[in-house]
Amino acid sequence: MSGRTALPVRMTDAPAPGSAAGLRKLLAATAVAGGLGYLIQFAVPLLAPDAYLTFATMWSATYLVVACLSGIQQELTRASRPRAGRLSSGFRTWAIATATASIVVSATVAVIFTVIGARLFPEDTGALIGVVVLASFGYTLVAAVSGALYGVQNWTAAGGMTVIDATLRAVCIGAALLGGGGAVALGWATAVPFVLAAAVLWAVAGRQVREHLHLDVGMARLMRNVAATLVASLATAILISGLPALLRVLAGDAGEALLAAIILVITLTRAPLIIPLLALQGYLLVMFRDSVDRVGRRIMLWSAGVMAAAGVLATAAAWLGPGVMSWLFPEFTTLSGPVLAAIVFSAGLTGVLCVTGPAVLAAHRHRWYVAGWASSAVVTIGLLLAPMDPLSRIALALLLGPLGGVVVHAVAVLRAPDPRTAGAGRSAD
Repeated sequence: MSGRTALPVRMTDAPAPGSAAGLRKLLAATAVAGGLGYLIQFAVPLLAPDAYLTFATMWSATYLVVACLSGIQQELTRASRPRAGRLSSGFRTWAIATATASIVVSATVAVIFTVIGARLFPEDTGALIGVVVLASFGYTLVAAVSGALYGVQNWTAAGGMTVIDATLRAVCIGAALLGGGGAVALGWATAVPFVLAAAVLWAVAGRQVREHLHLDVGMARLMRNVAATLVASLATAILISGLPALLRVLAGDAGEALLAAIILVITLTRAPLIIPLLALQGYLLVMFRDSVDRVGRRIMLWSAGVMAAAGVLATAAAWLGPGVMSWLFPEFTTLSGPVLAAIVFSAGLTGVLCVTGPAVLAAHRHRWYVAGWASSAVVTIGLLLAPMDPLSRIALALLLGPLGGVVVHAVAVLRAPDPRTAGAGRSAD
């Protein structure tokens, strides 16, 4: 298509890619959503302790699916951009892709959870499977709308999606708790906000998507790329959302006390570094995509910032961590300073992988993007199965797993052809 190399226009609510204004909006939205998420995790065990185990299982299953589906948002962000001049409208392709993905995803999740649902949810199995299916349908819509909003560079609406979704969920779960609802009510309160948030943002910003969206690939290539990013997102989910479950399965010989302490530290210390970077995947994609002559420099700057933060936090963990953890959680095994530092530093390496991933995807290197995340998952699992004591292999898996993916992504960036000469709409794979 001749129009693919045309320069994107700037719209009223579209700060330039990488601008401080767009970044501030997204970081503020992430902070609000993260705070509300922590509030939910604190309130449910406090106000509904009898329903907590089932709720926690449902929440984990839901967000494992959500993490997998984030690949839809990533590819739609990469492919979308503001329409200008001779560029054709991509709305029809986007709409068909969104409808197709929502149906296929819902059906697939329904089949999978019908098979495994009884093990996850011994009680209220059918209702809780319905919750996960509805959440998968709703998040597919959220991912599609968010990807289009990132692509047309409407940072206010993109950040608004994050805040509205989290706020609606906090309100719904709060109402369920005050009404004395059990795990099923809390499940519906978790899933319904995905659909509501997508509907609200479409009512507010749908017209901009209809009138200004352009896609740099056709339907067939778009769906192939979405499939590739979904595979990579599955590996991401295993390394992040599913990591506690992975440790429980492959490192059970560590003993429940030690394993519980490790999982607690991972849960508490990874969020400050990794969650903001996951929330900024769309922003990073646009930044790398529209700054092809500065990709290497920006990767280095972002990676250096992430690792500097990880280094400071790891030093604090080694020095103060054992005392703080034994004071806050006296019922848990207290880990040594070096172990705490290794866990925190590994979060920084996973954070770097969250930086290199969008850079590779922005360069149309979908196979390399998948290979990086998949390599990390394979290395992590392989080390967890290694014949050594459990604490050593857990530490090595946390540190070397993401490092393997970073190396693969770095090779992909170095080998990527310049899109200014290769054609922005052509896959470099």
